Amino acid sequence: MNIARSSDIQIEACRLFAEAADRQNEGRLAEAEALYTVAAELGYPLAMNNLAILLEDVIPTPRPAEAVYWFKRAVEAGYSDAAWNLAMRQRQAGRKRWYVHWLEIAAGMGNEDALAALPAALGDGPWWALGDVPPPPFVKEPAPGQT
Repeated sequence: MNIARSSDIQIEACRLFAEAADRQNEGRLAEAEALYTVAAELGYPLAMNNLAILLEDVIPTPRPAEAVYWFKRAVEAGYSDAAWNLAMRQRQAGRKRWYVHWLEIAAGMGNEDALAALPAALGDGPWWALGDVPPPPFVKEPAPGQT
């Protein structure tokens, strides 16, 4: 009987994650996706997050529904950056309610970026303001000379 210890599973997931990142850096995206998927299915939150980013922002044909699934799984596994990523996704889409929702979750998990962004999101000014980060596409900047 071969029983895998939890630590052995996590070590294998970490190894697969590193290999996936290497494949992604080499531009071998199908291989990266496969490796991230196995590591994510083994419960590795960083792999879940990176897989979501790959599915939404890197591969030529984005699969946003799958990306959201993996971001949420990473949040459930305790990875605050995934909640931050979901917040940024909602910010870009102009969905204030969901932006604040995911910011609050990320902040509750101790994410420092979310803790810093939450006051603006809940305040009276532009809810999407994020320090030096450019405004999302839905914000129309005034033409030069107009204020």
